[in-house]
Amino acid sequence: MRRGRLEMIIGPMYSGKTEEMIRRITRRNIAKQNGLILKPSMETRDGKFLKSRSGMILEAIPVKDSSEVLDLVKKGRYDYVALDEIQFFDDGIVDVIEEIVNMGVSVIGSGLNLDFKGEPFNNVSRLAMKADELTLLKAVCVICGRDATRTQRLVMVNGEWRPASKKDSTILVEGSMENVRYEPRCRDCWVIEE
Repeated sequence: MRRGRLEMIIGPMYSGKTEEMIRRITRRNIAKQNGLILKPSMETRDGKFLKSRSGMILEAIPVKDSSEVLDLVKKGRYDYVALDEIQFFDDGIVDVIEEIVNMGVSVIGSGLNLDFKGEPFNNVSRLAMKADELTLLKAVCVICGRDATRTQRLVMVNGEWRPASKKDSTILVEGSMENVRYEPRCRDCWVIEE
């Protein structure tokens, strides 16, 4: 039996990860491949859709964890599975994706390369190292205009946007709180409060 392939698309926020995923899915659809498009249910900003910041949109099934991903894949016959926002999945997603690939189904995954503290997400970094194809996208630093590889979390404090603290929770979905926002930054312009 022929195995599938693992393609990982990683980068900071605003780098076009979802747009690149939608582009790859569209190519597979043109080739008449049958796919399953999934996203973590905790990412509620766009409901049942993958939506790029440039306006590209595809319907997706929200799932709560890695076991639900595997259950859905086993219920159908798919050429590929697309998983957006992998950083929001539990660490079991690494083994689930390995199992899916070994079943002969290709996987396209996308996720943040680093959290706002500048640390890699465990499941994303493990999958990046196992990938048959790895794409690191860059955004534009909102401060200096150079290539941005980091995600800056800002929090509103006394009416002023300030860099988040290392002590803050790692996972905080964009749009879940109005006093939190994110922006892409280069290494030099990225700041983390102690």
